[in-house]
Amino acid sequence: MTAAPMSRREERRDERRDGILDVARDCFLADGYAATSMSSIAARLGGSKGTLYNYFKSKEELFEAVMQRQCGALAETLFDVEHEGDDARERLEHFGAAFLKLLLTPESIGIHRVVVGESGRFPEVGRMFYEMGPKVILTKMAGYLSDLMDQGVLRRADPFVAAQHFKDLTISGVQQPRTWGVLTGELSDAEVESQVTMAVDTFLRAYRPD
Repeated sequence: MTAAPMSRREERRDERRDGILDVARDCFLADGYAATSMSSIAARLGGSKGTLYNYFKSKEELFEAVMQRQCGALAETLFDVEHEGDDARERLEHFGAAFLKLLLTPESIGIHRVVVGESGRFPEVGRMFYEMGPKVILTKMAGYLSDLMDQGVLRRADPFVAAQHFKDLTISGVQQPRTWGVLTGELSDAEVESQVTMAVDTFLRAYRPD
């Protein structure tokens, strides 16, 4: 069933909401979760705090919306891994390359830093991030790997653990140095291809049928 088109008023409200999320994301990335307040976000927006509360009832709700949008965009991009006609290696390479490129964007690295820095004092920040990001992606990936196991392409194992292994191989040696500022800048296409090829080769050797 086709959704009814939005009215101009609804479009403006959605645009305003997206604008709030953009500003809130920048505030959280710049100042962290604890140091960011609804007042500081409203000041950056140039409007009243009352207007901000019309959209989001609390800082927690606003942060959750920022996480939902960021993680949702990541998951949506990655979930086209299941193109028909590609073999297992091609699908894994496609997923690995898309995952790595998105994970190493300045926004993704910044959010990861915020979550790591704040989750000790604010466990809900870590929980929100995990539930909306890594858990969703790993669960989807596990479903795909389970299908490959059913087909005999991969040996039988816990598909969720296998998804974690593939994720870890893909980001090995490239995510942490950028998260901690040891290295800067995004990988070139050639570097992404080399990293992903290594990850897929290692993964397929580890999970080849007995």
